[in-house]
Amino acid sequence: MEKEDRIRQKEQRKELSPAEKWQYFIDYYLWITIGVAAGIAVVIFLIVHFATKTSFVMGVMAVNTDGEQIEATSSDYFTDFLREHGVTSKRDVVNLNYTIWIDPNSDSDVDSTNLSTIQVLFMTRSVDVFFSDEEFLKLMGGTDYLVNLRDYMPEELLDRYEDQQIKVLNTMTGETIVAGIRLEDNVWVQKTGWYEHTAAVGLADGMKNPELAVALLEEILNAE
Repeated sequence: MEKEDRIRQKEQRKELSPAEKWQYFIDYYLWITIGVAAGIAVVIFLIVHFATKTSFVMGVMAVNTDGEQIEATSSDYFTDFLREHGVTSKRDVVNLNYTIWIDPNSDSDVDSTNLSTIQVLFMTRSVDVFFSDEEFLKLMGGTDYLVNLRDYMPEELLDRYEDQQIKVLNTMTGETIVAGIRLEDNVWVQKTGWYEHTAAVGLADGMKNPELAVALLEEILNAE
């Protein structure tokens, strides 16, 4: 009987839109994910503190990368940026994740696992600056995982990207927010090699280091 119920639930999920699937996951698996997140947070702390002797000052995540020659593959890529903003200790590094791919339209176990991983990283404050394709960024922004950029970024800078602003309805608050910016052949992004031409970027809700996150996003948007 339980097996039949699982099959029926899986069939029902196939009929949901990507946004509805995301909400279904939140409704039914949120507390499980929070429990997993708490456990992983402890493990991450112990590994970082005792093994690597480093401390994460901010997190950068790039989901669904499609670049063929990736240059930004480790925290060392951000060393100059950190030094320019007063972070001089070699122990302080950026937590970089760029090897997660997810299809929000899929019901595969791999995509479900990757979705859980993304949520855990957000819940453990391991993400400050978030990159993905536009479709997935809209899902994140619509479920309260991304901030309203109007609350953090200079108005003049956002006005320059008026046509590239990604506006979504936050279903948790009922507010329409600027969840991200569409980047087309952006110089900074192309140097990383993460995306060939187009990507979207936003800031995580619950950022560990808002000042550094805003500074990095400003650098990205001002890149020429």
